[in-house]
Amino acid sequence: MNPAVSNASYFKYWRFCAAMGPVFLTAFIICWGMLGYNIPPIPADFTADQLAQHFRTHANEVRAGMVGAMLFGVLYLPWTLSITKVMEKIETDGNHMMSILQMWGGGVTVVPLVTSSVFWLTGAYRPDDLPPFILQMLYDMGWLLIDLFYAITTIAMVAVGVCGLTDKRAKPLFPRWLCWYNIWAGLSFLFELLMPFFKSGLFARQGWLNFWVEFLVWFIYILLTTLYVFKAIPRLEQERTAQLATARQ
Repeated sequence: MNPAVSNASYFKYWRFCAAMGPVFLTAFIICWGMLGYNIPPIPADFTADQLAQHFRTHANEVRAGMVGAMLFGVLYLPWTLSITKVMEKIETDGNHMMSILQMWGGGVTVVPLVTSSVFWLTGAYRPDDLPPFILQMLYDMGWLLIDLFYAITTIAMVAVGVCGLTDKRAKPLFPRWLCWYNIWAGLSFLFELLMPFFKSGLFARQGWLNFWVEFLVWFIYILLTTLYVFKAIPRLEQERTAQLATARQ
């Protein structure tokens, strides 16, 4: 700890990175979801001709949406790092396994977010020149990637919960209910494993469980975790102030 570094300087990047969570989520919903026509997704039981018509009719919106999703998708990384820094203050024994798992899990989550957008952008790039079955394949590939790469995000979410449960403070930085929510939310993504076997119903990509429930669970995780990172920072500032005062004595 460098006593010459003020709390304002020490924690300013933490706050900035934490704020990237809501920015990411807002941009993701607008670009990926609304402009990209992924909220809700095109049903998996659509024919190739129906899906091709979607790309040909909405090519410009999909292009703009996927470009935005690729641009703002990387903000998930600095947001992840803000959580990592708080977790490091919980792991006071020097064993930073959970914070490292969370950092890598959240960081690698950027890969399916961005790469799946590439498939949809490719479909919208030359929709009139590509046959319908190719456009269908590109759309399917994007959804298979973003849904079935869930496990890396699960690792990050479970790590946050497990770490928070080990906090020895009288009032933990992450409340117990949030920790259990994050663990449950991460493990609930196991239902995504059923998506490739269904083209209709609740387990299909457009199904209420696979899409509406699971994505809402993830969105709530982002918002709640961001809220408690912001609540944790002033408390950590106070702890650091006390430590600096003790070090000067």
